[in-house]
Amino acid sequence: MNIGVSFTLFVFLTLTWAEDYYKLLGVERTADQRDIRKAFKKLAVTEHPDKKTDDPDAHVKFIKLTTAYEVLKDPDLRKKYDLYGEDGLDDSKSRRNYHSYTYYQNNFGIYDDDPQIVTLNINDYFESVTASEKMWFINFYSPQCSHCHHLAPVWRKLAKKLEGVIRIGAVNCEDDWHLCSQVGIQSYPTLLYYPVNSHQGLKYKNEKTYEAIMKFVLDKLHIDIPEISKSVWTSLLKGKGLKEKPMLIFICKDVNYCFTSDERLRVAATFDKMIHVKVFECKDSKCHDIISDSTTAVYLPSKLNADVKPTLINDIVEVEDLVKKILEQLPEPQDINDDEYNDILGKVTKKSGNGWLFCFYIGHDTDLDILLKQLPSVLKDVALGKINCGRYSKLCKKLNINRYPTWAVLKPGGAFEISHGKNRMNDVANFAKNSLKAENVWALSADKVHSILNKESGEAWFLDWYAPWCPPCLKFLPEVRKASLEFDSSVVHFGTVDCTTHSDICKRYNIQSYPTATLVNGTNTFHFTTQRTASHIIEFINEAMNPTVLHLTSKSFNQKLGKKRANHLWIVDYFAPWCKPCQQLASEWTGVAKALKLLSFVKVASVDCEAEKSICSGQNVRSYPTIRLYPIGSEGLNSVVLYSGQRDTSSLLKFVTQFLPVKVQELNEANLEKAVLKTDDVVLVDYFAPWCSHCIILEPQFAIAAQLLEGKVRLARLNCEQYHYQCSQAGIRAYPTLALYTGKRRGRRLTGSTRLSATRAESIRDEVLDLLPRWHDEL
Repeated sequence: MNIGVSFTLFVFLTLTWAEDYYKLLGVERTADQRDIRKAFKKLAVTEHPDKKTDDPDAHVKFIKLTTAYEVLKDPDLRKKYDLYGEDGLDDSKSRRNYHSYTYYQNNFGIYDDDPQIVTLNINDYFESVTASEKMWFINFYSPQCSHCHHLAPVWRKLAKKLEGVIRIGAVNCEDDWHLCSQVGIQSYPTLLYYPVNSHQGLKYKNEKTYEAIMKFVLDKLHIDIPEISKSVWTSLLKGKGLKEKPMLIFICKDVNYCFTSDERLRVAATFDKMIHVKVFECKDSKCHDIISDSTTAVYLPSKLNADVKPTLINDIVEVEDLVKKILEQLPEPQDINDDEYNDILGKVTKKSGNGWLFCFYIGHDTDLDILLKQLPSVLKDVALGKINCGRYSKLCKKLNINRYPTWAVLKPGGAFEISHGKNRMNDVANFAKNSLKAENVWALSADKVHSILNKESGEAWFLDWYAPWCPPCLKFLPEVRKASLEFDSSVVHFGTVDCTTHSDICKRYNIQSYPTATLVNGTNTFHFTTQRTASHIIEFINEAMNPTVLHLTSKSFNQKLGKKRANHLWIVDYFAPWCKPCQQLASEWTGVAKALKLLSFVKVASVDCEAEKSICSGQNVRSYPTIRLYPIGSEGLNSVVLYSGQRDTSSLLKFVTQFLPVKVQELNEANLEKAVLKTDDVVLVDYFAPWCSHCIILEPQFAIAAQLLEGKVRLARLNCEQYHYQCSQAGIRAYPTLALYTGKRRGRRLTGSTRLSATRAESIRDEVLDLLPRWHDEL
């Protein structure tokens, strides 16, 4: 290559590398991984150099496409690209060679492009499938499996014929092997069906043919289509006997086609809970003048009058055409303008009306209209409206609507939340139900975020910083909603911040990963670093607002720990908030504090070495986390014990309880009789085995209970692995077993001694103190 050509190619590459990756693939910035994979798959098939042998630039162009794909499909690289552009990427990781055409043809999901088949993944599988109002049939497959490819035409045909009747899904086990493993998939293809409102999938074991699967599905529907008499038919046409729902009546005559029983069943299942479906055998040619020989069905609205007449459905012989005709008859959802939206907002803010589900759209979409008409059947007590963002662009921009269609709810109280799921009835309905329950979760505007973080609102907020394309983020959002149900809005609000919409805010506040969660309470900001579950969120907020762990500052460190009294014991965690092991320790440390809060002389504390560098420097703390214990008998900081064991709650408690003043006596063959059986003292004995996990958890709790029962009961332990005969003589058959003794009374077992929940120190104390007065009365 000569210098001129080389320079030209260099300039071309320099200019084109900077093209926007989202535009290269033709996707929105909010696209999820499935949309990105689908877009690249189409481009790979048409733009691959193997297909464009006459284009000298095909290689360079395809390198750009593969670069964009490799970056956007990887959550970490995509996050860096969203925040910092190409400058934030490591070229060696983000720019890779492309594969052969065969790879792109065969190694993508088989059903990615099928509109009737729902491609599921681990983030939406259980929420969408379990306890659904429709039956699900799911195909677990691998794109490298030849049998899976042979089944694909059958699965597509079923999905088309059963659209609206049941949900047809697919899971690509190459992409979601964690989900397939969790469900128990061992071979491909495996077909599971979930009956209505089921939590457990059942394996389909019949032939994998269209006819066999269709028969199986129809047999499972359990829908009754009653036949009506001529008198009922006549009454209905007069408007008598109509109910709150419309009615579809199949007309069966000798000269017309009234669909097969299986086809009628498919129609009835499609409109289940929306329309009453019945059959009228019109044997008399004079049934009614309105029926012609071509009439296959009659649609009756819920009310008939001079202006509303029955609709005759003529010359239709395909189920799909009949379904479309019926959908045309159903009422359109309400179109909302910006003034009407503001009126609705005013009412729901005062909690004077039901919540609303809105569909934000541009243009006209037939599938969207069908979905809007179907939703009222599964969403009760929820108002439904649609807003045209082409007409009311200012309103949509204000609400941060940047893709279409977008579904969002307006909740009683005024909170607004946007859905990031799929545009399927089941997904939209699930989002609406769950979001409306969580009235205290708000999708935040830029101004509101600034107000919260600048401490202007004076309210406590739990903030979830996320990106809608990030799978862990979408998995975390439902957990945030569940956690919000445990708190009144007067205590704490829950807010979500979309870092694709508010990228400047996320950069400004140094959000470096998704999801990131923080609690802003007054002047304090707490970082949520434990497992992303509702229970951990609840525990985190309660601990932050009513701490059991003392968070020491320079002032309190000197005043409290620096002047520690000899009869107090302190244990302190010196940590850095960016340290991963410190983050993992946080919830365990809270568990330690909660277990020891029963002992007023024990203090559990922490020091943030990033915020309080002078403390950690003065104490010569050089690594994180550093755990130090200041024992009873020493004053101030004169005596220190370092901890170097495992950082779980049970191990930490076992370490601390070694330094408690009241000791648990270790029993053996020599002292058992004197210490327990021939004493006037009341003694509580823990019979344990060292390999028993419940016994290991009980050990520190038992030591804490010894402090709580000081002066009333002595506590002792016997190792049944070592002293098997003595335990057998005492009738011990399970571990741990707690038994109470006096010299005048044989051992009485604590009723909750084998239950893990009952082996906490407080429970042990309460049961013993409850038992003692009754024991004395009996004596």
